[in-house]
Amino acid sequence: MLENSNLILQYSPVIMLVLVYFIQLKIFVTPQELEKKHREILLEAENRFASRITVHDLKDQITEIKDKIDKIYNCFLSKKQE
Repeated sequence: MLENSNLILQYSPVIMLVLVYFIQLKIFVTPQELEKKHREILLEAENRFASRITVHDLKDQITEIKDKIDKIYNCFLSKKQE
């Protein structure tokens, strides 16, 4: 037992140096920091990307616009043939 504690005391400066290095590089994080970063990523994704519902609605609107343009084009063609 005494041998183990002497070994720990001998290597304690190295252990402390490694721990301080890990803390400075933020290798160990707290759950609060992880939750904060998770919220930041979700907010950024919301601002940067469209939701599936929005994309689906836009596709429907584009389809309606195309149908209306086709109707107008057909109306012009029918008037021209008369």
